[in-house]
Amino acid sequence: MDRRLRARDLCRSALDEVERELSAPRYNLLPDQLGTCREKLRGYLDALEADALPPRRDRDEALGRLILDRWPYDVPLANAILQAERAWRTC
Repeated sequence: MDRRLRARDLCRSALDEVERELSAPRYNLLPDQLGTCREKLRGYLDALEADALPPRRDRDEALGRLILDRWPYDVPLANAILQAERAWRTC
């Protein structure tokens, strides 16, 4: 599968999971942090769909830092977000 298609699919899936968590909280995560995740994932999707990706060196892993610094280690949503961000960063 094309890397961009995979990144788009992972970002959509992670975004759907973030939306579910916002509408029906299960993991006691802060809504502002989930909102940050939602906005970043939307930005990643917009860039992928517009074929307007920044150079790889300019693609940071802000969500990874947020998750690793502030979320419990056993939240399944974290893995989905981290996979999406890594796929976006490396596609």
